[in-house]
Amino acid sequence: MDELLSATLKKYQSESATGKTFSFAKGFLKYLTKTKLDARYYAVEIFLDRPKKLKIRKNVTNRIITKDAIENILTYIQTAHNEGRINQLRAQHYTVFILFGAYAGQRSMATMMKLTVGQFRQALQMEKPVLQAQASQDKIRMEHYVPLHPEVGKALRPLLDGRANDDLMLGQSF
Repeated sequence: MDELLSATLKKYQSESATGKTFSFAKGFLKYLTKTKLDARYYAVEIFLDRPKKLKIRKNVTNRIITKDAIENILTYIQTAHNEGRINQLRAQHYTVFILFGAYAGQRSMATMMKLTVGQFRQALQMEKPVLQAQASQDKIRMEHYVPLHPEVGKALRPLLDGRANDDLMLGQSF
């Protein structure tokens, strides 16, 4: 074990590389314990454990989206519609996308683009509108509930008309 430790620490400078090497060695020792039916291999594994490091607290990102930024985007969408650069339907979709993302905090490509018209319809029929995102629609594969702000519901309702429940609400070209 001493030879493995010193050779690994001498050869690799990064903590990631040494950690992987020790992890592979620990796995091999577990394998030997099972195949040789000798617990002494497993007992040696503790010498390969790395000391736990304190995690450094990261600074808050400078990419925080503010209320002013959201208002600017919504104003830009409305201006683009007024100037004829985008049609009414596209302006409504963009507005709903921005409002839902801002109020719900969902990941745009990982979750929002996978939600269906039926999920929004079902949520809007509740006394307190809450959308249920399925595990298959979430980046970390965890089913969760997303409360819908009244502003989102108001902007959303016109986009539900004439669409099938299994249509993607926000993840389509419009």
